[in-house]
Amino acid sequence: MKKSDKYMLTGAILAAAGVSLMAYTASRYTSLKKIVARMITLEDIASLEITRLSSVPGEQKDIVVTEPKAIQQIFAGFSDVRLLKSARNVTSGNAHSYYITIVQADRKQRFDIILKGNSHLIIYDNDLNNPHLNAYKIVGPFNPQALLQAFE
Repeated sequence: MKKSDKYMLTGAILAAAGVSLMAYTASRYTSLKKIVARMITLEDIASLEITRLSSVPGEQKDIVVTEPKAIQQIFAGFSDVRLLKSARNVTSGNAHSYYITIVQADRKQRFDIILKGNSHLIIYDNDLNNPHLNAYKIVGPFNPQALLQAFE
């Protein structure tokens, strides 16, 4: 094998490794938008049933959000969040966790989302044919301000 052929082969191997590494890194991350929006649109959401769970007994609070604008604002806070799969049994250091049930217009409860502090998110897909639960670590920018304001 000629010396120039060896350099071309080495370059091709390095390029393939680089492309594979980039594809692997990109596929590790997802978002709430990718998970939920492929199954349900904002227009299909009739309400959000939200429970604020507290580490202090007696401080649990339940609300139902039905205003389309409020639903959109809550989801806007989650729109740019990058998620990385993680363990399911994580604890949050925060005083509150939020349990959000997405209810469709036909009254089906399609997704349950558990927000544990500002660092972990659990998404349960209530698909009758293939229900599944995945846990994620929040690794991107996250602004839950609209969710917090819903409890004021």
